[in-house]
Amino acid sequence: MSRPVQEAGGEAAAVRKSVRVQAPIEHAFRVFVEQMETWWPATHHIGKTPFAAIFVEPRVGGRWYERNADGQQCEWGTVLAWEPPHRVALSWHVGPGHDQPDWVCDPDIAKASEVEIRFTAEGPGTTLIELEHSKLERHGEGYEQLRAIFDGPGAWITILELFAKAAEKEARE
Repeated sequence: MSRPVQEAGGEAAAVRKSVRVQAPIEHAFRVFVEQMETWWPATHHIGKTPFAAIFVEPRVGGRWYERNADGQQCEWGTVLAWEPPHRVALSWHVGPGHDQPDWVCDPDIAKASEVEIRFTAEGPGTTLIELEHSKLERHGEGYEQLRAIFDGPGAWITILELFAKAAEKEARE
């Protein structure tokens, strides 16, 4: 059974979370980057309608995006590092709209934070996943509130727990 390892963030503009998964490292990495729509919360979409699929193109410079049932795409970010099965880093171009409650994509790389996910084998069937969401100050005014959202319940720790459940379920099958 997966279990959260670390619950607290570190520096002011970063959030750190981790989870231990009962699955081999290669499997955990593959589920994370190739099957994101199977575990990412359906309520956490950027497009006008819920996503049907989420993609992480497997290369530096690749896109991280969602596609809805009608084929419309909405960008989330860009692949900054691609080191399977040990590490993937993504720019995060998503933040709350200034005059609206919905989350929107801002394509300006200077305003993008970064999400780095590290995978460490702790044995043949156990992997430690460490996530760091940093450079949140790039989102501009109000980033402290954004950091509090990402550090709170229903955000990264919940997302990692959902990922762990999906990875472990598939590893057992």
